[in-house]
Amino acid sequence: MSNVCEIIPTLSTTEKLAVMEALWSSLHDTFELEPPPAWHEPVLDERMKLIESGDAIYEDWNQVKNELRARMV
Repeated sequence: MSNVCEIIPTLSTTEKLAVMEALWSSLHDTFELEPPPAWHEPVLDERMKLIESGDAIYEDWNQVKNELRARMV
């Protein structure tokens, strides 16, 4: 079997996005098995401050994906 990293450059943008979604889904399913890296803590602390202050901005992930896909065609 070929190394998956060698195949990626040959994929179309649509295929690469599909692979990214599959990877994120797989990571989501197994994320709790691995502790987050130490550098995440200050990033999460900053984001919590934004949430607590009411300055956080939220966007629907499906809408964002659809907008990105529309830009690709």
